[in-house]
Amino acid sequence: MSQTTYEDRILARCRGFGAWFCKLLVLLLGRRKGGDDCVYVPERVINRPDPCLYSQFLLMQLGLPVTWDNPDVALFLNGVEQYTYDLVVDTEYDVAVTVHNSSRRKPALGTGVDIGWIEFGAGSQIRHPIVTLPADVPLWPGTATVTTKWRTPASPGHYCLEVLLSHPDDGNPSNNRGWNNTQVKQAASKVESPVRIWNRWPDGCPTIAEGGDEVVWPRVLVGYGLFGLLAGPWLARVLLAHVGFGEDLASLGIGWTWGAAVGFIAESVRASVGRRRSRQKDGDRPACNVVELTVDSYRFHDAKGKDAEPHLMFAPRPPAWPARLEPATFAFAPGEAYRDVLLIVDAPDDPGPPEVFNVNARQDGMATGGVSVVINRKQA
Repeated sequence: MSQTTYEDRILARCRGFGAWFCKLLVLLLGRRKGGDDCVYVPERVINRPDPCLYSQFLLMQLGLPVTWDNPDVALFLNGVEQYTYDLVVDTEYDVAVTVHNSSRRKPALGTGVDIGWIEFGAGSQIRHPIVTLPADVPLWPGTATVTTKWRTPASPGHYCLEVLLSHPDDGNPSNNRGWNNTQVKQAASKVESPVRIWNRWPDGCPTIAEGGDEVVWPRVLVGYGLFGLLAGPWLARVLLAHVGFGEDLASLGIGWTWGAAVGFIAESVRASVGRRRSRQKDGDRPACNVVELTVDSYRFHDAKGKDAEPHLMFAPRPPAWPARLEPATFAFAPGEAYRDVLLIVDAPDDPGPPEVFNVNARQDGMATGGVSVVINRKQA
């Protein structure tokens, strides 16, 4: 029996004020009949569109390898696909973006596809818009492709294309950002490729509010205060012997004051413990100006339906040839906007297929971007 039918059977027996309680039972007890136990997700949560594309930032957060040669972004010149490296200045290119929808129940109609370009490197924060296009994405595994013309800037350089998706009822906005950031080098005994790493916070580390909960005054004044009202008559008799039960409003005032005082002490202790734990947790975080770089030769092999095997599609792949980054770890100086590091690959001189080297950057422990360097070898 389907999840929806199971939920409907329970809710059909609920009427009036008790409906909220039945919905709570569905959340706590609902599960599919047969098979392995699983977390039950209400229909109103899963019955939403989820437009998405290959998102390196989400995959890095999940601890998976990525390539910056985005399979969902393509750049063409006269019908020939191009890399986003060494594009000709002041030249019109065709950009094609493929948008997916991971929902099997709701099409992602009216998805916004925002295309822009940023400076070459990892972590660039300056974005230049190109165009925003609508896309009607059908149910999974259907896709929609949007195309546009883009004229490159008049100044030479290496540009990275960035795509941002948006939908008012998106079920998972974390998979809506993707980069296409690839360059090509010719193999030699040693390939040296500079990679620019941008500082996310060139003006200094952002201010971090002290962790832990603050004193919640509504809880003190209303929650604890109301409990104090119940003890008011007894307190009044203890403190003011001439006041009897219910004989004077003083008993209520005394009870409320006592309850609020107890609440303030309890909230202060709880907030202090929370701040202490938060400081201990923050002490384990890397400094915001520390950058960590890694390199691998992972390749994404796209597949759909029964052919999609995540353990193969996202299997890590170490550098195909000896490769290193100089430096692999560094700290930005105050006010430093970017730093160029060197990717050094000991490429073989003999003919063979090209290899890709993905440089991934993390600053303050968070993914900031990266580049993919394709090294071509001599043809046989």
